[in-house]
Amino acid sequence: LKSATRARRGRTPPRPGPILPAMFAVSRAIAQRIAAQRPAVSRTAAPALFCRGFATHKGQCHCGQVHFEVEGKPDWSAICHCSICRRTHSAPYAELCGYKPDNVKVTQGAESLSMYNVHGKSKEDRYFCKVCGSKVYSMLNHLGCKAVHLQNFTSPNHGADGKLHDDFKPSCHIFYASGTITNHDALPKFETLPEAFGGDGKQLSNFFHDKR
Repeated sequence: LKSATRARRGRTPPRPGPILPAMFAVSRAIAQRIAAQRPAVSRTAAPALFCRGFATHKGQCHCGQVHFEVEGKPDWSAICHCSICRRTHSAPYAELCGYKPDNVKVTQGAESLSMYNVHGKSKEDRYFCKVCGSKVYSMLNHLGCKAVHLQNFTSPNHGADGKLHDDFKPSCHIFYASGTITNHDALPKFETLPEAFGGDGKQLSNFFHDKR
């Protein structure tokens, strides 16, 4: 027993693995400002907030053939301006909510999903409904997480008669230099990716595209 105890004491403690940040590399100053403005949570409200963080949220493709569920609030939410997202969505950008892979589940219509990854050249496997073409989620192999498309949520309701829930609102723009339109919001706009996600963390002004 003593020798086993000495062996345990001499064992090097395991190093913690990488932790997915709650948002894309917001600077410390911005984070402190947000924390200072956040209202205090009362004891009675705390249980409700705790439960909301572990709630199950639902979504589906446009035709309803494919349904999915996610566990809890997204680990991050961002607006991507990369050329692949723009062209596969036929839109100026894609709004993504990031989750750990096990927290995203297709609950109906998995057989109706097809996948596109630029013929094996992309780091992302993009899954979409074969019936209506709606983008359902992407597996971000280089980041080890799944990205669900913000506008497809039905709970909370992000549809035509709903509005974006505060917990799901994007916190930044990524690959802004690759985009084509100017955004006038107050979110940070990264040329590529934040440092926490392997980028250089360089930020651009809102008017980057107007000056090109």
